[in-house]
Amino acid sequence: MDNNNTFFGQTLGRTGSGRAPYQFSIDAVKEFQVNTNSYSAEFGRAGGAVINVVTKSGTNEFHGTAFWYYRDKALNATDFFSNARRLPKPPFHINQFGGNVGGPISKDKAFFFFLYDGQRQKLPNVVIPGGPGFVPPSDPDSQRAFQSLLALAQSYTRTFDQDVFMGKGDWQISTAHRLSGRYNAQRFTGGNLENPGQTSALEHTGDSLVQTDTLTLSLSSTLTTRWANEFRLQIARDKQPGKANSDKPEAEIRERGRVVLTIGRNFFSPRETTIRRYQIVNNLSALIGRHGIKLGVDINIDRIKNFFPGQFGGQYFFDSLAQFATGRPSRYVQAFAGEGTTGPLTFPHNSEFAGFFQDDWRVTPRLTLNVGIRYDLQDIADPPTRNPDPGLAALGLRTDRINLDTNNVAPRFGFAWSPLTNHRLVIRGGYGIFYARTPSIMAAQAHSQNAINVRVLTFTGDLVPTYPQRFDRPPAGGIPSPPSIFVFAPDYVNPYIQQGSFGLEYELLPNLSISASYLAVKGTHLHRTRNINLLPPVLAQIELVGEGIRTYRRFPGRLLPQFVRISLFESTANSIYHGATFQVQKRFSHNVQFLLSYTISKAIDDTPDATSVVAFSSGDDAKQVQDPFNLRDDRGISYTDIPQRFVLSWIWDLAYARNLQNRAARAILGGWSVSGILTAHSAPAYSALVGTDLNNDTNARTDRVPGFGRNTFRGFTFISLDPRVTREIGLGEQAKLHFIFEGFNVLNRTNFRTIS
Repeated sequence: MDNNNTFFGQTLGRTGSGRAPYQFSIDAVKEFQVNTNSYSAEFGRAGGAVINVVTKSGTNEFHGTAFWYYRDKALNATDFFSNARRLPKPPFHINQFGGNVGGPISKDKAFFFFLYDGQRQKLPNVVIPGGPGFVPPSDPDSQRAFQSLLALAQSYTRTFDQDVFMGKGDWQISTAHRLSGRYNAQRFTGGNLENPGQTSALEHTGDSLVQTDTLTLSLSSTLTTRWANEFRLQIARDKQPGKANSDKPEAEIRERGRVVLTIGRNFFSPRETTIRRYQIVNNLSALIGRHGIKLGVDINIDRIKNFFPGQFGGQYFFDSLAQFATGRPSRYVQAFAGEGTTGPLTFPHNSEFAGFFQDDWRVTPRLTLNVGIRYDLQDIADPPTRNPDPGLAALGLRTDRINLDTNNVAPRFGFAWSPLTNHRLVIRGGYGIFYARTPSIMAAQAHSQNAINVRVLTFTGDLVPTYPQRFDRPPAGGIPSPPSIFVFAPDYVNPYIQQGSFGLEYELLPNLSISASYLAVKGTHLHRTRNINLLPPVLAQIELVGEGIRTYRRFPGRLLPQFVRISLFESTANSIYHGATFQVQKRFSHNVQFLLSYTISKAIDDTPDATSVVAFSSGDDAKQVQDPFNLRDDRGISYTDIPQRFVLSWIWDLAYARNLQNRAARAILGGWSVSGILTAHSAPAYSALVGTDLNNDTNARTDRVPGFGRNTFRGFTFISLDPRVTREIGLGEQAKLHFIFEGFNVLNRTNFRTIS
């Protein structure tokens, strides 16, 4: 069943995104499969890879496990920045614990499996007003304001606490029918995760919550000696509310253009995004001669509620500490719901329909062909409000329409050929088209940010309310801020990926093989957000120190003055990837297993991104192109480009020590295994930015130094050695105890991620 969050474009629960660590316990996983290219037409709605996970079931014997993992700062080295500032180790504490039990309800007929997994983690959030090295002005007003902010600038703790429960039952109804049911619940509390940071006070953050529930049923039926059917049903909920630690309006205090501290309720809290899913899948398969036929349908209905109250709580802006001391901000901004609209509450429902046909044809004992075709249709609810502005109409833009892309036909082809009679050489290859989703977060912005649902007023001078007050309703005298809107391009379509691969694998010895493979991936119609409310650029000049005069393009103003930005969701971005991978693999034998992999690759794109959805957000603005009139100017090395990557993973089981004659040696050496992963890769690319809106397109996060292309510099290489040592101790015939020690980056190498 589909375990993706169609709103954010991540997994359910947004696991691995810096919030919830996992949705399913690793102790529940029986096996998993990673389909990276040329995969079956059965799978879709993803342009990259498909990961398939099978959970454990009960058996005819009772089995159970219990586990506890512990991490603490006492086991950690002091990090680079703490060393540089001569600070002690920051607090760090993780406990993960749980267990499972499974067995028969009725022998050979019915089975159960139950699991619990809990995690408790605490991390510090150090608050440094103004950031490291900040010194406030010495005048009395600034000093008085700074001292008052210090009382709100206490460091606080972030928590990552989670509980996961899973129950599963299997019932062999008859020799022809098997029914399975699984329920998984995830409850995550991310204390103070809503908006932490060095200049974010405790009252400016809040708890991030995740509550996921998935109930799945599967009925597998043998219809005849050739035909089998599998019916699956899923009902799921992914609820992600964000809380606020304060109800006071947000106040941002700056000094010399630098944020000193942000206090009050952060502008997007409290929020909530909830998905309720209903999915039905039915697959019919048959073995007919040399053909393995499979065909099926997949209907996925998501009903989505999104509440994102940006600026509805009010925002005060103080340009200096002295302003804050006197209580006179430079401006106050507050948003209000448009009359007769749902304001910031949206329902960007998502409905998906798919069908496929797959034929795995064993042409000869040495040649297999995999041929398939898939059709995908994604229907996202149109926004309910149309902005009647004639300027938008003249541009052919409608805020109440999302184009329905109906021609997403995806052929798939693959082959495996063993040209030698001893089958030691296998040649594989394939080609396929893979259509990806449009995340509903894009639609949610188009639903609400249309200059009708949300009305933003700016107050200055005597019209500013007394801090920390806010308005209950739109007052007279406020200046309507020129709005920024989000709208889909009339010709918007779903992105698609073309993948082609070719590889050879040769068996040198039993359980030892070498392989070489080539992969090409081309992305077409990829998502992009582009500001089109600009007049054509004109040439301007600037003098760079030591470089002389440089010419660049500058935008003289807005095309439609009644709007600040018109952010167009369009499908005009592209990407291309070429990679060659060389592997040496030894399958587990003689107590040793290893996989050595070396990849040479290159990725080029023109800044595709589906998540630039908040105007003037520093993170989202950085995802856009530098010149909205010259998209080709952003074509360059991708942010994800890693020219070289080396990975070595291994397992060494010292099982031979169990056969030692010396009892002392056997007791000391027996039961040990050593494993680990060594990862090394090239430095990622970055651009030389000027840090200001040089070209006057209202976006200061993308302007490069004139004369420099995108991603023309490289950062730092990455090397990490992560070993694991395990000791198994037998406790009679029925139980075993494992002691596990894991280390991450045990060489203590400083690996920098970004340059800013």
